[in-house]
Amino acid sequence: MSLPRRQAGRPPRDKPGERRIIPKRPVGSLSADTAVYISSRTGELRTEIMNVSRKRKRTGEPHTLDLDSDRAGASGRLWVPDLDMPVYPMDSTDDAALENEGNAAGHMLDDVETDEEEVEEMAAKGKGRKVYGGTVSGEDESKCATDRSAQKNPMSRWRPRMSYFLDELLRYEGLADSLGNIHCGHCHSKLECPPVGDEAAEDVSENQGESASYDEGESVSGDNRKDAESAEVKSKPGIFKCLDCGVFLQCRKCLLQRHANFPLHVIREWNGSWWKKLSLADLGFVYQLGHGGLPCPFPADEVRRMVVIHAPHIHDVQMQYCNCAKSDHANNVQQLLRNGWYPATNIDPGTCATFETLEAFRLYQKVGNMNARDFMTAVEQMTDVSAKTGIRKVVDRYKQLQRMARQWAFLLRVMRAGRGHDPCGVESTEPGECAVICWACPYEGRNLPENWKDVHPSFRFIFMLLLALDANFRLKNRIRANEIEDRSLGPGWGYWVPPDPYNTHLKNYVSEEDTSTCIAFAALLQKDTRLTTGLRVSGVGGCVCARHECMRPNGLGDLQKGERYANMDFIVFSALVGFALFWLTLSYDIGCQWRTKLAERMDRLPSNLHLPLKDITVQCGLPVWHAASHNTDCQNANSLSFKPGVGKTDGEGIERVWSTLNPTGYTTRTAGLGMRADILEEKIDHNNFMKNLGLAQTLPTRLKIAEAERKIQVAAFEDVSVTVPKDLKEEWTTAINEWLADETKPNPYVLDTPLCVSEAQVRLDLRKEEDRMTAEGRLPVKGRTKTSLLTAGIQIEDAQRRIRLEVAGTVVMPPDRAMKLEELRRTVLVKIERFRELQLLHMPAVINIVRETEPAAAPLAENVKLWMPSEMPASLGKDRGCTPELVGMEVRLRVAQCENSLAQVRARLHAKRHLINFRNANVTGQEHSTKARTIIDEIGEKVNASAARYRTGRAALVACEEISSFPHLRELAQEDLQMDGVAVAADDEAATSDAAAARRLAAFGAGRAPRRDAGASKRTMSWIWTAKGALEQAEVELHDSIRVEWARARARRDRWSEEVLMLKEEMRRVCAYLQWQAEWWLKRQAMREDWDQYVEAGARAYALKQAAWHTGLRDLLKIKWGARIGGTSFDKPREI
Repeated sequence: MSLPRRQAGRPPRDKPGERRIIPKRPVGSLSADTAVYISSRTGELRTEIMNVSRKRKRTGEPHTLDLDSDRAGASGRLWVPDLDMPVYPMDSTDDAALENEGNAAGHMLDDVETDEEEVEEMAAKGKGRKVYGGTVSGEDESKCATDRSAQKNPMSRWRPRMSYFLDELLRYEGLADSLGNIHCGHCHSKLECPPVGDEAAEDVSENQGESASYDEGESVSGDNRKDAESAEVKSKPGIFKCLDCGVFLQCRKCLLQRHANFPLHVIREWNGSWWKKLSLADLGFVYQLGHGGLPCPFPADEVRRMVVIHAPHIHDVQMQYCNCAKSDHANNVQQLLRNGWYPATNIDPGTCATFETLEAFRLYQKVGNMNARDFMTAVEQMTDVSAKTGIRKVVDRYKQLQRMARQWAFLLRVMRAGRGHDPCGVESTEPGECAVICWACPYEGRNLPENWKDVHPSFRFIFMLLLALDANFRLKNRIRANEIEDRSLGPGWGYWVPPDPYNTHLKNYVSEEDTSTCIAFAALLQKDTRLTTGLRVSGVGGCVCARHECMRPNGLGDLQKGERYANMDFIVFSALVGFALFWLTLSYDIGCQWRTKLAERMDRLPSNLHLPLKDITVQCGLPVWHAASHNTDCQNANSLSFKPGVGKTDGEGIERVWSTLNPTGYTTRTAGLGMRADILEEKIDHNNFMKNLGLAQTLPTRLKIAEAERKIQVAAFEDVSVTVPKDLKEEWTTAINEWLADETKPNPYVLDTPLCVSEAQVRLDLRKEEDRMTAEGRLPVKGRTKTSLLTAGIQIEDAQRRIRLEVAGTVVMPPDRAMKLEELRRTVLVKIERFRELQLLHMPAVINIVRETEPAAAPLAENVKLWMPSEMPASLGKDRGCTPELVGMEVRLRVAQCENSLAQVRARLHAKRHLINFRNANVTGQEHSTKARTIIDEIGEKVNASAARYRTGRAALVACEEISSFPHLRELAQEDLQMDGVAVAADDEAATSDAAAARRLAAFGAGRAPRRDAGASKRTMSWIWTAKGALEQAEVELHDSIRVEWARARARRDRWSEEVLMLKEEMRRVCAYLQWQAEWWLKRQAMREDWDQYVEAGARAYALKQAAWHTGLRDLLKIKWGARIGGTSFDKPREI
């Protein structure tokens, strides 16, 4: 029945004595801001719109309220259970629901009239009745607005109701609804409540022995039975409840019958005062194995006690084995396993853990880095809060759980790799066969097309393998006394290199010659000097796929003494065994040195690790953020931005893998080698699997970004390229191709060598001088020279300057950019730590200064003062607390830094002027002008960066009181960054005439006075154009700087274009791999012939489940990705 509603005007008042029948209405018909109350005169339902708001999303069937119920009461208030609790099930992710939490959706205005006068009168008195989700509260309208705003802080709504929740918790501790009417919830028989008296105290004393420990395989008979299991206890009636079944009460008979199949439920008994702990074994319950608790016609004579870990409790269970035909050929261990209980020992086990508990701990360990000790402590305290306090004894099963969990995780890895289906048995597993493979990387025979080798050379990068290498010194392992030898359960089957060939190979390497000429502070220089006292393992070396961050099979190995080539070579080539390759790109933070003589070192590896390097194009690059720690020449030669076919791979993925593994280092630091290997392998296995699943989101997201950025970079390159004559473009393109084919040719991406001495040459000269001193015995420590110290300091300064430039002017930084910035900061802090170690050798006075000036709070990496020799106090003397000649060596390096930075400033000003002139002469329209402005601004930032580097170097010369010896290195002010006496700014209009400016202004009805700029004859040339080498380089620098900008713009266009094609191909490969994996499982369902029918049925079911899972995921990804999946023909030349 619905009430009529007037179309206009106020609704009519009720006539005296008239009452309307209000039917049941769904709460969902109320609006989020509708006031509902009962008329004080008529008792009818009234509604009022208090505010206009969005409707809440409804996710369930609406509940109904009986408005005619007597619960409305004489007070005229609408009754709804649970104060301010929503009646509708609501979607917490819905924005509107979050904003209007607790309010019901819809309204009843079409059916119910509103008495506006009564509403106004009651609102004025503060008595408006409001309903939120079917609940009435007495707050007024302003309070309701406060409640809605409080949704951002849900705890503010809970605090006023804490007593409400506390009361319910206290109610739960008693008999609750059964108080006064105690009966069994099953047989409905009336239960007698035990008298309240001294037996409560007796219960306390009885509970002290409740969780006693039992020996492995102890039988229960005669005197060994607990007192609680006496005939008297077993036969006495009682009031019980099961925390797993529900809160209803049960009699003893119903309890035992109901739990014949549930021996691990938690039981409580009412002792007349409170619920006391009780086990089913205390009531004489005996669980029958082999039948799931059902009766066995021939059970074993002996009743045994078993400690079963079933999180979150430890259970004491009485059980009998099965001796009937059903279990005729099953031993005790098999019977336990078939019951879902994993035994801790192979012979006569006395401790088990349920499969669910082992699986839960496996996930806790992988996701939350929980160790077995913490997990068991929590379980013990859940069993008895006084565990480990000496008050009561709870069985200690830490070692047993650790053993079972390790075996369980290993078995799951082996089973998921299909090794249980192999007719040759699990023992025939090959190296790396149990690893989770990256679905998106290229694998011949799995996710590559049949004709992939016939691809056009310009598209070979589509099938290129990109790997990232690095060492991690946080995953150490200490030597332990009296340790029992323990090997991994599957040595070399997953991600670790096979241990025996690896250790045999390393025996031939005691020490290696230092070949570093680049990174003064890298781990490479410390491979023979890194502190390893007390350590069996100093860290690990790893190899992951650079684009998807999955650890490679056999791509992990222990390091014994720093990051040596012998270790890393074996790890890398082990990770490459069995993969067909066209192109291979390796990202490594010391790749500039590691690639040297790589082919020669490969010959020293076992023959099964050799690769046909002559047939493979191998290129090494530096990770994007680690590259900042290398010198400029090394960065330009090894930047991934200039490597063809890598797309926008940053090479830093392995650092993110380390960040996932590092928390495990606390658990594995003191573990045995076998335990440590299995724990890390399980963690990596989980990480790989989650990375694969994450491809569903990461690949389309990256593709969307790449397509947008490709469009931008293509347009930017066209804007730059249009300013260059055709013959020059052909010449520069040839130079790029020649350099890609032979890196000994001039690098087209960098400026030609200036007339001044380069920084690299100065470093080389200093290095040679120190080599002579080492040969003479004057420098006892090889590889930790003064040149290394100074070079490291200058490179750290460059990295700090880069970070400050990145942060400057940034209000809100995108998450991905912020993450990379934090990675760079961490890298710089590590370099600073190593730099400090070098300082202690050559600057002994620095340690006290660092301690005195170090701030209380750790500063950001870019704000750490390095205390170079030039920064040391002059009061320390001529050498400033440093070893002799160190200050003079810094002066030589600083002069080279200033001269080279000044040359870069001039070259980039030339390029900027050229682009400005071209823009002013040829570019019209807002869109094209904006693009041109963006390019010019980018070059302007490079000018400022070079200028900042010059100022840093000159400040060091001033501090060393040597600036007077170099008069050509003058102070560089901002106004000196100009050409022909005019500052080169992107918005500079000096090149345009006053007449042209007047015409533009006249179009808008305005005029302007002629410029007062000085004429060409009166302009003053900046000193940077008259400094040493400037006049000789002017014309050359203009041509050279434009070439560099053009070549780099071309590289950016190519990398983003490659990224788009690579992402589409990776999507196709993921779907193809899932299809191959599904077919692989279907073939394995009946491979073994030695199975009995039960194992065969289970193996077939498991294989079919895996095949269905992979097929289903493939179908989901095809729907999700749609047309974005690759499939383009690559048989034509590449066109960009």
